[in-house]
Amino acid sequence: MDQKNRTILVIAIAITVVAAVLVSFGLPSLMGVPEVTPPDLSQEGTGENREFLPVEVTTDTVQSVIATLNRPDSYYRELTVTLSWNGGSASDQIRIWADGGYVKTAVTTGGTTQYRLVGDGTLYLWYAGDRTWREVDLGEGAADLAQRIPTYEDVLKLDPARINAAGYETRNGKDCIYVEVRDEGLNSLDRYWIETATGLLWGAETQEDGRTVYEMTATDLRAPLEGGVSFALPDGTVLHESSAVAVQKEDGGQG
Repeated sequence: MDQKNRTILVIAIAITVVAAVLVSFGLPSLMGVPEVTPPDLSQEGTGENREFLPVEVTTDTVQSVIATLNRPDSYYRELTVTLSWNGGSASDQIRIWADGGYVKTAVTTGGTTQYRLVGDGTLYLWYAGDRTWREVDLGEGAADLAQRIPTYEDVLKLDPARINAAGYETRNGKDCIYVEVRDEGLNSLDRYWIETATGLLWGAETQEDGRTVYEMTATDLRAPLEGGVSFALPDGTVLHESSAVAVQKEDGGQG
C-alpha cells in the first residue's frame, strides 16, 4: 500500500471510529430506570460464575440490572469480529489491553495489523512495522473508541421501548445478561451478551432482514492486566505502563 493510500485509509478509519460510536450508539439518554428486584438468595448462577446471585431480569428491569455492573479498569482480552454481506464476509482478530485509562488495540485482518492507542483524549493510529503514526483528538471518554464495540453503557442509553427481550443466558461458557433490541424502521435486530462477573461485553450480533451482518465473540480474558505492559508509540515513546498486579486469568491463552 503506497503512502498516499495509507494516509487516506488511516483518516477514514479514524472517522469511522468516531462515527461508529456517535451514530450507532449515541442513542437518546435513559430518562429513568425501574427499581431492581432484590436478589433471591436461594438462587445460584449457572455455568462457572456461581458466586453471582441473579436478580430478576425483564425488558423493564434489564437496564437497572446492567447499571449495577462494574467493568474492570485493567484487563487483557481477545475478540473475533465478523462482518458479512451478500456474497462474502471478513473477520478481524482483535487484542485489547486496558489499564489506567489507556486502551491499546491490535486489529489483524488477513496479514495486516493496525494498532490503535487511546489515552488522554487522543487516538493514535499506525500499522505494524511503522515508525510514525497519526493522531486524532477525541476529547474525554475516548478510551472505549479504540475497541469499536458497544459496552454496557451503550445499552443504558437505549430507548426502553426498543428492548423486546431480556434475561440470563450462558454464552461461550460465561454467565451473561442477554438483551435484544429491535429497530422496526431498519428491520434490524441487535443482540448483546454482557458477562455478569466483569460487566464486559462477551458477545454481540446484528441481524438485518433476518441475516447476520455483524458478530462479535470474546475468546479470552485476563483481569487485571499484568504489570510491566507498555502502552507505547511505534517510536518507543511510552505513554503508560501497567502496575505490577496479580493476574486473574479466564479462559486460557497467552496475551
